[in-house]
Amino acid sequence: MATPLHTALAAAAAAGEVLHRKFPQAREVRSKGWRDIVTDADFAAQEVVLEILTRDFPDYAILSEEGRHDADLSAPVPTWVIDPLDGTTNYARQFPVFSVAIALVHDHAFQLGVIYDPMQREAFFAERGQGAFIQRGDDQPQPMRVSSIADPGEALVGVDWARDPGVRQRVLEALARVGAVARTVRSIGSAALGLAYVAAGRLDGYYHLSLQPWDAAAGAILVAEAGGALSTPDGGAWQLGDTQLVASNGRLHGALIKTLALT
Repeated sequence: MATPLHTALAAAAAAGEVLHRKFPQAREVRSKGWRDIVTDADFAAQEVVLEILTRDFPDYAILSEEGRHDADLSAPVPTWVIDPLDGTTNYARQFPVFSVAIALVHDHAFQLGVIYDPMQREAFFAERGQGAFIQRGDDQPQPMRVSSIADPGEALVGVDWARDPGVRQRVLEALARVGAVARTVRSIGSAALGLAYVAAGRLDGYYHLSLQPWDAAAGAILVAEAGGALSTPDGGAWQLGDTQLVASNGRLHGALIKTLALT
């Protein structure tokens, strides 16, 4: 019998193959709003994900970027939280940084998260209480841990952009402070990959001020299970549904919060 983790891994990999195959092709792009687009590939990947998840777990609820947005994450029914293509703008421009993100939430608690990078063929995954892992191609999964960097001046920090002009201005103002302190800053274009990179120790910190649940759900459990820290920008407890998130290796968290100084 399939387990939720095995099913999520299979769904993410299958959707990733669709995205990889369609990547060099011409895109059909539609606008969903200001600085918000969707492509034919988003829908193709979502179709594959939903087919596999509902086949194995037909009674679970669904919350997806390109589908239902009204699932109750505090309900007793387990809920899949899906972004079939995180990094749509990158994908539409054939910039090869994007991912498939799938999480399972039950009674508002994270149960598992899977993030798959189709171009690198890397799967990042975690189950609650079981640690975090990375699998490259057909290799055996390897444990993931956050970095040991404790000096902000040595830190590589990730950031991604908000669509709303006012929030974007706050991102820029914070970036000026973070960039002045950190070794360097990178914009990923996929929040899921940004969080996966914190879990894998590739980034030491990451912040985003305009997230949806499907952007952050899978990555949040990865960071937590890899030994990292998550909070709101003011240092408060972060929970799924909060739009602003700071993630780090834990050692840098206080310094990163202080440098962001958003309030």
